[in-house]
This record gives sequence, structure tokens and C-alpha cells, in this order.
Amino acid sequence: MNLFVIAIFMLIHLSTSLLANIIFSSDSLTLEFPSTIIASGNSTFKNDLLHISSKQFSYNTTTQSGQFNSDVVVTYKNSKLQGNHFYLLINDRSIIGKGNITFNAEDLTAYSDDLIISNYEVLTLKNNVRVQRNGSQIKTNELVYNLKTDTILSNERVKLTIED
Repeated sequence: MNLFVIAIFMLIHLSTSLLANIIFSSDSLTLEFPSTIIASGNSTFKNDLLHISSKQFSYNTTTQSGQFNSDVVVTYKNSKLQGNHFYLLINDRSIIGKGNITFNAEDLTAYSDDLIISNYEVLTLKNNVRVQRNGSQIKTNELVYNLKTDTILSNERVKLTIED
């Protein structure tokens, strides 16, 4: 990151205290005043709770929301999400994911088409959900996983396969 980008980032940082705990980096960074940051190439976004990498993202400092595209990897505590597109809403403490979602926790791997994380705690996987845990596999259309309590719930009909 060159001195010019750092100086502009510091100017944005000073103009809004909401960016105090957010760090951006990328090969290319574009600022669209007054409130949009666009990054491309080896892009990363970090705050106190999340680390997100992607090929490109845009972040709106006014709405505190970001859109991440292409090879997105989200790391939160001991879990990791991967997918095509993610939307981050910091004020709502939520994340929305679309396309080829993979979720990994300590002893759990899950796949789905879509996901929603509420309050950075409750993960809802939707559409073509498959969960693998301790040699067992669950298939359903919707599954809720509590990141804090490590608990799986489902309101849908579930097919459970247990391997010996």
C-alpha cells in the first residue's frame, strides 16, 4: 500500500469514527467519495470479529455494508465460510451468502446454495443443504446451526445417513 492510499484512508478514518476497527487491503483500491471503497485483487477486509478475503469487494462507509465477490473466504472465530458472493451488514450483525457455500467448523462441514447469519451467531443454510459430521450426513432444504452453542436444528424434513 503506497503513501497516497494510506493518506486517503487516514482522511476517511478521521472523517468517520465508524471505520475505527476496520482494515482494508488490496492490489487496487478506489475511493468513490463520499462513502464507497472499492477493492480488487487479493482483497481483504478485517474488523474485530471477521476476516474476509475475496477477489473484489465494495464497502459503503455510510450504511456499514459490504459486498464481496469471487472466491470469498470468511473467517469468524473457529469457523470458515467459502462461496461466490457474500453481503456484510455490520449494523445488523448479519452476513448473507449466495452460491456454492461451504461452511467448516471444528468437526462439521456443510454445503448449501445460500446462507444467512444473524447476530454473528445463528447460521441458516438454505437450498440443497448437506451436513457432514462425525461420519454422519444430513440432507435437507433448510438447517439452522448455532455457532455459539454448536447445535444443529432443522424445521424441514431431514434425511440422516449414519456410517459405521
